[in-house]
Amino acid sequence: MEDRKLEVYTFNIHAKRKIGEKAILNNINGTDIYLKMKKDLANFINELAPLYIDQKTCRIETVGTGKNLKSILKFSDQNRYIAGKIAIGEDDGKEQDVVKNNKKKDKLYTKSIGESIERPFYFIIVCPLENNTGYIAIEREGKHSIKSVLTKIIKLFINNLFGNLDVKFKNFIEDDIIRMYLEQGDYNSIILSRNVLAKEKSQQLLSAYQEKGEYKISFTIAPKGKTKIPILTKKKIISALDNNIGFFECEEFENLGFDKDSNIKIISTLNNNTKTIDLSDTFKARPYYIIETKITSKGFSDFDSIHEQAIKLFKDFNLNIL
Repeated sequence: MEDRKLEVYTFNIHAKRKIGEKAILNNINGTDIYLKMKKDLANFINELAPLYIDQKTCRIETVGTGKNLKSILKFSDQNRYIAGKIAIGEDDGKEQDVVKNNKKKDKLYTKSIGESIERPFYFIIVCPLENNTGYIAIEREGKHSIKSVLTKIIKLFINNLFGNLDVKFKNFIEDDIIRMYLEQGDYNSIILSRNVLAKEKSQQLLSAYQEKGEYKISFTIAPKGKTKIPILTKKKIISALDNNIGFFECEEFENLGFDKDSNIKIISTLNNNTKTIDLSDTFKARPYYIIETKITSKGFSDFDSIHEQAIKLFKDFNLNIL
């Protein structure tokens, strides 16, 4: 089992240059976009040329061989979702040596220009009935994300169907959900950070200061064992969020270089789902959802395992998405 992040976004299909005119997903000029995606999206992805997605390749991942070859794709007419694994490849336009991961780094072969190395990612697209807002969840593995590629594919798919329509994507941020995680969740840690430490504080803490140098400072408060972050602390964070004021405003933290402009991250777990909420100095929440999934023999997430976690995550939102 390994941890993975699921990035969640909403999408609306609207008239071009008229974002406020949002279409009902099951009746876009008489077309149900869920049924259309169920029927045609996989072929659209498989046949899409790299020219349209920043010279990357894309295809629905498959398993098996010969007559047993099948796409990793799943549908639910009841819950109106399309889920699967999409393999994204990138050529970089370079000839690259592939070496063995050992001390000698023996050369195995050379990747030629025009050859792409693929990495598979889980995705799910939900199109609720009689609703103008859809949802997508995308697997993120470390620094690897397909948000820009998948959103571009969906835009191209919609534009190809409806020349007069466009798609708008937004980070999935629900105030009620954020508040629920902050009020009811168990805090794994509170992280205070500042990207640039003032010169005088650098000199004070490091006994010297490198001219034109920059230092970042962070401070983590994490409970050990059965200890928990006090309820009073949670109330103070909620109050700071509501009143748009700094949380850590005390002389001890100021002496370390932190002040009201420092960034704050809360890592909170609720119903076995862990979310990172980045309040920062503007208190803009940027949640990521950490899930645990089984891993295949190739080292990537197991589809059935990560799909089960994604379904659970959507249901835990209690927003009737599924």
